[in-house]
This record gives sequence, C-alpha cells and structure tokens, in this order.
Amino acid sequence: MTHMDTETASESVTRLPFKSLGMRTGMALQTRRLVEGASKKESQFFGAIESKGVMVGPMGPDGVKTELEEGEVCVVRGFTGQYEFSFLSKVLQTFEKPFAYALLAYPAQVDARMVRQSMRTKTSWPTRVKLPASAGGVEGATSDVTLLDLSLQGAMIEAPSPLGAIGDVIGLHMTVQVDATPAILNVSARICHNNKSSGGPTHFIGLAFKDPTQQDKLLLHYLTQSAQSAKP
Repeated sequence: MTHMDTETASESVTRLPFKSLGMRTGMALQTRRLVEGASKKESQFFGAIESKGVMVGPMGPDGVKTELEEGEVCVVRGFTGQYEFSFLSKVLQTFEKPFAYALLAYPAQVDARMVRQSMRTKTSWPTRVKLPASAGGVEGATSDVTLLDLSLQGAMIEAPSPLGAIGDVIGLHMTVQVDATPAILNVSARICHNNKSSGGPTHFIGLAFKDPTQQDKLLLHYLTQSAQSAKP
C-alpha cells in the first residue's frame, strides 16, 4: 500500500461511488433542504439499496421529523472516519411509520475528501486525552477513551463525552509497544468532527494532529505500519 502525502490526503476532493464510503447504520449525517432559510439538521444513515435509494432519518430516539419534503432537493454531508463527503439528492418519499425517515434518490457518485487513511488495529492501546480549558472542570483533567483508528494525520476515538467544541485542541496520550519496548505518544490534536452515537451515550470524535514532532511522526509511522501489516 502506497503512502499519500499529508496535503494530498487532507485536501484533494474526488468523486467516488456512494458504496465506496462503507457507510454503516447509525452513522451521523447533516441534511439541509436547498431552499432559502433552511438550516442544517442532525440526521443519521439507516441504509441504502444500490441504484434505488438512501434512507436517512432524524438523530436520536426522540426524532420524529426528517424536516425534508417530497420532491425537494437536499444536500447531505457526513464523515465516515476516513472521508468527509457530500452529495445532492432528491427526496423521493418521506415516512412516519414504523419510524420517521426519508428516502433519497441514490447518488451515483459523491464528492469525498480523504481525511485520513483508516487503520485497523489488532491491539487495543490504552488511550487518554487531556481536556481543553473550554471543557471546564479541573485544570489538566483527563478522560479515558477508546482508539478506533489511527493515521499519520489524526485519529478517531470513542469517548464518554464530547470532550470539547469543534476546533478545540486536546492532548492525546497513548502507551504502546514498539518491538516489545514500551513507548509513549503525547501529541496535541484538534477536534474536527464530533458526532453522538445513535446507539448510546458515547461520542465519535475525529482528531487532526497539531504540530507533531519528528519523534511523534516516527512513532506514528511505526504504529500505522504495524496496524496495516496486521490486517488479514
């Protein structure tokens, strides 16, 4: 697998087939009607039938309206943990039973920007974050989180709270094994995505590393290579 340079991985927008995104039920989306004054609505992905339609609905168990209307065009935006994406689609139908959702025309392709190369890890590395000042509480407070994927540019974590606002900088602390020798990664990271899980109280948070040192980069390179070689 060849490595993309950081700028290419984070800036280039390409056209991809919708199914290439690897969307999973419950992933957070934003939908907005293309009419004057319409606002973004936090939504979620329910499923798709290739070449037929995409089902989206309101976020959370209390969501009762999609705020989309049949015949209108809407813009859909989302983040998979690897890609930021968007597409325009026509609302084919809306439903209230057995639950609220809208059926959108299946997009042949979407605009996608690779944020990071998704890396699956075989080892669950203990990971802790230092909360930003804006999160309140005790100075230097920390929170234990679950690492979902890791790349040279950033990480995706699952946390019990939002940790901070979009744009806030937190500290990521990981204790890992490098050739059976303990090593510690301490790196600052900016919160660039923050979506509440539809299935529970946790949050999926996308992080972009901020000014990593050369030592950080070397350790990240080793870890991502190890994760890649561990793939079946």
